[in-house]
Amino acid sequence: MTVPTDENVDFLVCDEVQQEPDGKLNLVGLYPTREVRIEAGLKLPVSLNLAFVFILKDGDGHFRPVFRLVDPLGREMHKSSVPDLRKPADVGHTVSMNITTIPIMNFGSYSAFLEIEGQQFQRNVRIFQ
Repeated sequence: MTVPTDENVDFLVCDEVQQEPDGKLNLVGLYPTREVRIEAGLKLPVSLNLAFVFILKDGDGHFRPVFRLVDPLGREMHKSSVPDLRKPADVGHTVSMNITTIPIMNFGSYSAFLEIEGQQFQRNVRIFQ
């Protein structure tokens, strides 16, 4: 078993991700710069629906991932196990998580974590107005 390496893990943020039976992903509302702008004039708190996609380009083995979302003040907002994955060495694999009604209490950098066998892959998303 070989855990993916951080430099070979890509990350996408969008409004929603749908997994097709053939392995393809349908991304709705992709945020290409990892920045989510809230409509001007809206007052906090607001709720967002966001999807987080980790793309594993290396690694090999059977893993039990965990996903976490942490707000700019360091508070854990969401934690869940992700279905087990079997990742062959020569095939890319995606791990995606749709989260509905995320309560945005503060603007700033939100951290999405994917943990695989004790290795944490942290990616940040800036939410601002």
